[in-house]
Amino acid sequence: VAHELKTPLALVRSYAEGLSEDIAPEKREEYLSVIVEESDRMAALVGSLLDLSRLESGRARFQPVPVALDQVVRDVLRPLEHPARKKGITLSLTLEPCTLSGDREQLTRLVGNLASNALRHADSGGTVQVSLEKLGHRARLTVYNDGPNIPSEDLSRLWEPFYRADPSRSRDSGGTGLGLAIVWKTVEAHGGRCWAENRPVGVAFVLELPI
Repeated sequence: VAHELKTPLALVRSYAEGLSEDIAPEKREEYLSVIVEESDRMAALVGSLLDLSRLESGRARFQPVPVALDQVVRDVLRPLEHPARKKGITLSLTLEPCTLSGDREQLTRLVGNLASNALRHADSGGTVQVSLEKLGHRARLTVYNDGPNIPSEDLSRLWEPFYRADPSRSRDSGGTGLGLAIVWKTVEAHGGRCWAENRPVGVAFVLELPI
């Protein structure tokens, strides 16, 4: 956590000091923009830390209600269509109607984390495919992106907080480093399981929840 906060804190201080000096007026907007952006990044990190802490301690509010998971997926993916188009990424949905008992807010965050992760790692001009199917008494959600494969020894560690399979991938790629850890704990709280697997091209994140 200290490592993740160190850089944005240093940037905020540096640019704030710059504003306190007699800098050129045309640079003030640029400096303020950096401060706001880094503050938002720290706020997102702290928010994710609180979510993960509640899930790990069992203090997360869990109010199971009937949830149409296919509709949740559509609602989450709709606002992501524009940033996907800007990156040249094709979003593909194949959703079987599926209703299960769960916490709508937590499941919405779960789908959002998986979708955002897929968009960050998909190649420009590539594809993100999301599918939902019923397998007996289980619902299987698969989120696939056609980015680079992940070393097999790293697949099981992707769910650890702040773990990066590619050490060269910096926080500048977006995200807080906690999204997949939150997914794991949310699936666990709903009595399900999840895993990541390499495909001939790309990587798929798969989760199964009881219906």
